[in-house]
Amino acid sequence: MTSNDTTPNYPEFLYTVLNLPSSASQDEIRERYRTLSVIFHPDKQHNEQAKDTASIKFLEIQKAYSVLSDPFLRCVAISYYSPIRPFIQVLSHSTSEVYDILGQEGLGLQWPANLRSKSPDEIRAELKHTKLILKQVELKALINPRGTFTYGVDISSLFSRNNVLDPHSVHQNNQLHSIRIVNFGVSHSVERRLNEKTVLALSGDLAKAAQTHLNRTNLTGTIRHQFSPRFGVESSLGLLYPHGLSTKGTYDDGENVFSVSTTLIPSIITKTFPPTSVSFTRRLFRDSFTQGSIVWSNTDRALGAIEIAVQSPQPFDFTASEDYVLKTGHINDNGSDGPGSLSGFGIGVHSWSYGLAIAGIQSCLNAEWGVYFVELALQLKARVEFGFAGYAYTLTAAWENKHSAIASVIGLGTQGVFMEIKLKYLHQKLVLPISLSHEQDEALALCTVILPSTVLVLGYHFILKPHRRRQRAEYFRNTQRALEEEKSELRRQIESTTILLKETAKRHMQLEESHRGLIILEASYGPTCPDEEARHLVLNVTVPVQALVHNSQVYVPGHRTKSGIQGFYDPAPTSPKSLRVRYLFRDQMHYAEIPDFIPVVLPLKEHLVV
Repeated sequence: MTSNDTTPNYPEFLYTVLNLPSSASQDEIRERYRTLSVIFHPDKQHNEQAKDTASIKFLEIQKAYSVLSDPFLRCVAISYYSPIRPFIQVLSHSTSEVYDILGQEGLGLQWPANLRSKSPDEIRAELKHTKLILKQVELKALINPRGTFTYGVDISSLFSRNNVLDPHSVHQNNQLHSIRIVNFGVSHSVERRLNEKTVLALSGDLAKAAQTHLNRTNLTGTIRHQFSPRFGVESSLGLLYPHGLSTKGTYDDGENVFSVSTTLIPSIITKTFPPTSVSFTRRLFRDSFTQGSIVWSNTDRALGAIEIAVQSPQPFDFTASEDYVLKTGHINDNGSDGPGSLSGFGIGVHSWSYGLAIAGIQSCLNAEWGVYFVELALQLKARVEFGFAGYAYTLTAAWENKHSAIASVIGLGTQGVFMEIKLKYLHQKLVLPISLSHEQDEALALCTVILPSTVLVLGYHFILKPHRRRQRAEYFRNTQRALEEEKSELRRQIESTTILLKETAKRHMQLEESHRGLIILEASYGPTCPDEEARHLVLNVTVPVQALVHNSQVYVPGHRTKSGIQGFYDPAPTSPKSLRVRYLFRDQMHYAEIPDFIPVVLPLKEHLVV
């Protein structure tokens, strides 16, 4: 059943096709299928119109039977092996049903290969959990809710220099009472896609600053429309006081991005130009991702400010063959097609940027460097600024997965030392800005960096790395289970092929032995990594490789998988594999390990074992 199947998606439709109750046994399903197949078989019809109708009904019957007869898609039968009665007993009671629980939509999902081997209770729980997730995704897609809660705290009194120098000061006794709530705010938004090009959003904001007693409340409606793949416009209108209209237009052709935004507030009459921002970004070189950008804005000052920056992201790949990372462009939750490397630091992107901001006394030079580790979904970033007002720097660490994220920002600047913690689950976000000191206290800033860095290193070593090791082991076990379940017939064919090749391999070996030629002692094909669990996926291909020997040579073209060679098959799809060969040539031992898609040439001098 494919995703574009036109079978109606309502409960028990497939049972209706066969005219059976949902409690029907496998024998009843099989018998009804045979009866209806005979009645509606197109070859049994003599009238053309009846034949067309019968063809449609015959396909419906075939589809219904293909699902309801599958012990996993329709129901999971409980089976066990008894040492007293050496046979498999299958109970007819249905215990877990993909179709009955999830309907037509469940048949189009990609289920893990190991799900079929779980107990009925585990499968039922997995299916019900999947149904709940699908319902949540469906509801969330309708309005796409997003929320942010901000809670600013000033704890600088705990790190005041006066308290450190004078431990008997009055302030020392009231440090906890001096902690202040600086500000807090709540924002929430929902959006609805009207059509393929237009999205309507509604957001509410409530903010309060404790020191200035400034309250801000607003309700904003936003509409986004994509006129073409290159040009889009976003307009927002403040529905409460003060009313304001903000508009932003963006043009993006892949090489250049041009954007203009402005805000009009009718209740505020000024002689100056309304707050406006204009930006232009361009890819500087065809053979790299380096971009240059320039931004002009008059939001903070009438004369405006200009920012110029050059930035360049560069991918890197430090993985070795044993890291078991296959780069195919598809990234899953773990960052790769398989479980990835043990370290998690093999592949990613590092970036740098340099900029100049011209804004009066706030003018400064800035530089930023960052790295993103794809497998760990971990981002580290450092930024430094030098200007007339002094220097400042910030350090950022962020981690996220499909549902949640956590980020920590530590900084030192003219306003002192600060920390910001961001927590996110789904589209709900909690932001905690914390003021540690109102002075540029380098020692405090250094201690603030050391503490989360230590936590990060310890968490990686004792939690993340063992988890990745378990993840790799589970991946190989699942692959082996899938191989046993889905490729038993293929393996029988390969074994038969190997038997057919034995005589040819024997003749070749005898001929090579007569003139001290190329003799294959041992050959195996399987996953590149050395994990213990992966050893069960390695194939013995000694006979097929010996059969390839001709005139003391073996040649296999590259740029394609070796699993298509006679006597080979793919033991671990979507994973890096290698052919390992130990052979004699001129009575000298040789060993070669050739990755998949690389040509095989035997013998070679570099294969000689010294």
